[in-house]
Amino acid sequence: MSMESVLRSIKSAQTEADALLASAQEDASKTIGDARRAASEAVSAATEGASADARSTIDAARAKAEAEADKVRAKGAKAAEALASAASGHTDKAVSLLLNAIQDA
Repeated sequence: MSMESVLRSIKSAQTEADALLASAQEDASKTIGDARRAASEAVSAATEGASADARSTIDAARAKAEAEADKVRAKGAKAAEALASAASGHTDKAVSLLLNAIQDA
């Protein structure tokens, strides 16, 4: 082999190595980009799922609180009605007591 052919084969090997390196770097960049995209999609999906779960939990708690409030409101209305009913039957007696207390004073 002559010196010229050795140099040509070295040059050819160098060119092939450069092409192989460029291809590997391109593949690595594509793989990294794909991995980042997949990670971003996974984070988005997890965030959406967590938000949906939180909304569901809040809605359930709100419904339970509203049901409790309705029960308390109904009890309070019944108690107020009973007090008003009981008081209306004793109005004449209360007026009499007040008038007597004023007259005695």
